[in-house]
Amino acid sequence: MRSTGFPLSRPGRYLLAVASLALALAGGTCGAAMAGVTAGPDGGRLLPLIVRTDHGLVRGLYQHGAREFLGIPYAAPPTGANAWQPPQPLRPWRGVRAAAKPGHDCAQTGTLATGVLVTSLFENCLFLNVYTPPRAAGRPLPVMVWIHGGGFTGGAGRVYDGAVLAARHHVIVVTINYRLSAFGFLALPSLDAESPDNSSGNYGLMDQQAALRWVRGNAFAFGGDPGNVTIFGESAGGASVCANMASPTAFGLFSRAIAESGCIFPAPGKQAAEQQGTALAKSLGCTNTATAAACMRTRTVAAILKAEPASGLSWAPVAGGFTLPASPLSAFESGQYLHVPLLQGSNHDEGRFFVGLTFDALGHPLTAAQYPQVVAARFGAKAAPAILAHYPLSAFESPDLAFAKVLTDSEFSCPALLTDILTKRSGSYAYEFSDPAPPNDFGITFTFPLGAAHSTELQYVFGKVPLLDITPSFKPDQAALSAQMMGYWTRFAATGNPNAGPAPHWPAFGGSKPQLQELIPEATAPESEAVFAGFHQCAFWAMIEGQAAPR
Repeated sequence: MRSTGFPLSRPGRYLLAVASLALALAGGTCGAAMAGVTAGPDGGRLLPLIVRTDHGLVRGLYQHGAREFLGIPYAAPPTGANAWQPPQPLRPWRGVRAAAKPGHDCAQTGTLATGVLVTSLFENCLFLNVYTPPRAAGRPLPVMVWIHGGGFTGGAGRVYDGAVLAARHHVIVVTINYRLSAFGFLALPSLDAESPDNSSGNYGLMDQQAALRWVRGNAFAFGGDPGNVTIFGESAGGASVCANMASPTAFGLFSRAIAESGCIFPAPGKQAAEQQGTALAKSLGCTNTATAAACMRTRTVAAILKAEPASGLSWAPVAGGFTLPASPLSAFESGQYLHVPLLQGSNHDEGRFFVGLTFDALGHPLTAAQYPQVVAARFGAKAAPAILAHYPLSAFESPDLAFAKVLTDSEFSCPALLTDILTKRSGSYAYEFSDPAPPNDFGITFTFPLGAAHSTELQYVFGKVPLLDITPSFKPDQAALSAQMMGYWTRFAATGNPNAGPAPHWPAFGGSKPQLQELIPEATAPESEAVFAGFHQCAFWAMIEGQAAPR
């Protein structure tokens, strides 16, 4: 029996608009906010810098051609008794809260890979940033909520500047923080005992949904449409997008989704997650299963961060409990997910980023002798011989490029294609970002061509280099591709369809001969599923996984 999933509607959109307008006319939201209106350099009227949120007034600033409100809290600090609990309601504040700089990054160990270079010891980190066009649009604008990547262990909303996207393409952009690593995804039997719905292990996912509820309640005050919200993210942020699509508690919080370089991910089950959490707790001296949660709340952030790598742990949303009943893969296979339009895809050379950071960044390229070792370590001794035979070193210019191709095909391209196949009933648009020479903003000299590596598309989507907050060093054709991609993304956010104007037509993924849009300077065009699957060896990886891709 075919499931209908969880269809979304726009509950209360027009009632909310009418209520907000009535409040403004009565001297409420807009009455207070108008005090911050100033004239622009061209004499035009700029939008107010003081906005009334549902918890109090905030004062933003004009910057980078946009109106910005930085460091707004969306939930109570998850500290003390609130640690390893669902996000708690925020207390209102008095007066006008300054919103001119981002809030603290969530607790994490600093690393170049996540864009957060300095270790953060802050648990009080549930902040978001709002970017809007500087002038009124005359209508509520689409809202795009960015969920950052970083392997669920690092990253921050502040790394991504939404000003260009907001100002040029008339959308509201919101970037968020959410709890990471053990602070966001720790599962323990004693934490489940505290939870009425057995949802330990998903606090970071709950944070994302709390931020979305804040957006629903406050979008109109910033000029946005609370009934037209798109979530988008990259890497772990893309995986978060698809986890929210698989989460019944996200019902009604967004109407469209964009996932870049991550969607289907190996979500651990509750038993495996609790075993990992118990191992971490024991390494910190919390050995009593019944009291481990209370014991963990007495441990310092620094001690927990130090214990994580020593325990060899990995973190992700946990399948089990009410927040995420099943993994995104299982949810998509069964049809039990939020059937919203999805735009998603991957990059042509994803794996080169990881190989470069693992080897080149440490001063030594991958060697021929190491190649079989890293393949066996990644995929197991049983699968390694077949993989090494299918990706022989003789077919590549270097061991780095051989292993990078293995990672690209197995971890990104073929899972992305599987996502397209499973979600085409919802109206999906698939892409591959294929610029062969995007600007290298990593600060690392690679011994091989970087290509369209993991995260290199982000500067095209935002029109800014993440973290560095500078204009990318695009060539003219790359600048045109960036404008094209920003147009696709924002039109999809507005309507569920990326097509309009002179941009090359992007067909929906479906029919007897599905197509993906290859995003490449001066050559963006549809590419057949068969060509994509052949180049990325998806039939081989289906065999390695022990299953054929569903049709």
